[in-house]
Amino acid sequence: MLLNDKSGFTDKEIIEKGSRILIKELGYSGFLRFIRHSENISNENYVKLGDHVLEEMSLDDIYDEATTHWENRK
Repeated sequence: MLLNDKSGFTDKEIIEKGSRILIKELGYSGFLRFIRHSENISNENYVKLGDHVLEEMSLDDIYDEATTHWENRK
């Protein structure tokens, strides 16, 4: 894995942190739409993409993230 020179994070950590920030700001569906458009994969199946994005998160993690997202929208 490559390290980011400025932050010391691995590429995986940068992607994870960036994803969490986008999810916090856009919600899960907005995040998936952003990924779809930014990677020019408009024919990608949302369910398949969602599985890939969430594959390393436990159900508890997903629930906690969703709860936090909805609480922050108030």
